[in-house]
Amino acid sequence: MKRTFAILLLVLASGVAVPGRAAARSQGRTAQNSTAPPSNLTLDQVLDKYVQALGGKAAIEKVTSRVMTGSIESPATGDTGSLVPGTIEVDAKAPNQRAVIIDFPGSDGDHHGFNGTSGWYVDPDDGPQDLPPDALGAVKLESEFYRDTRLRELFPKIALKGTAKVNGQEAFVVEAPHADGGIEKLYFDTHTGLMVRDEVPVDVPGEGRTTIVNDLSDYRDVDGIKLPFAIHQTSPDFEYIIKFKEIRQNVTMDDARFEKPKAGSSQ
Repeated sequence: MKRTFAILLLVLASGVAVPGRAAARSQGRTAQNSTAPPSNLTLDQVLDKYVQALGGKAAIEKVTSRVMTGSIESPATGDTGSLVPGTIEVDAKAPNQRAVIIDFPGSDGDHHGFNGTSGWYVDPDDGPQDLPPDALGAVKLESEFYRDTRLRELFPKIALKGTAKVNGQEAFVVEAPHADGGIEKLYFDTHTGLMVRDEVPVDVPGEGRTTIVNDLSDYRDVDGIKLPFAIHQTSPDFEYIIKFKEIRQNVTMDDARFEKPKAGSSQ
């Protein structure tokens, strides 16, 4: 089950977890101790700068759908070689629908989605399954198409906590408490305003709570909006590098794309 649920959460895409391949991989990638933010800085200023850095609210809301395709791989560990790179496709549609298809050559991939109300995943052995209720909260938040412009609304207790170094960059630290008690941490580059890291708490059924760390980089302009084309994702159990080759927006999509596949189908 961990293999499926570790893939569900990422700000813009998803990764794949293979148990045991990368234990404690996230060590050394945690942000350095934070310090207090400048006394004249407010949360609104940080979040507004982020939206403007992306291209502005008007440009963001002109987009109603997005298809992202690229590669995903797991770096080699000390005792295990790297996996053959696989492919990833993320389909998203406003206001809150998402489907992800990940495939690795010679092994089971991961297919999962959220139709705006309920979530699903395809189990390699048992076929299409409903996402358990205790895993829905974080998935619903990550499926919000206009999440970047709605952070204050989605996280009523969101707060600016200070600054910290992320991969050598100074970043503002913002904490976004979830309704279930978990705390998501967002890091925004103090110079560009762009998000450079998102630490997402997730409950894995039968496993307990863990944190998925997503480092975002290689921002490029797509139709007037800056999007990260590279995501480095880790947890205590895995490490994956996602590189998008193409991002297309305002693509016509049928809602059926986000529904749970019928038995015997992997979508």
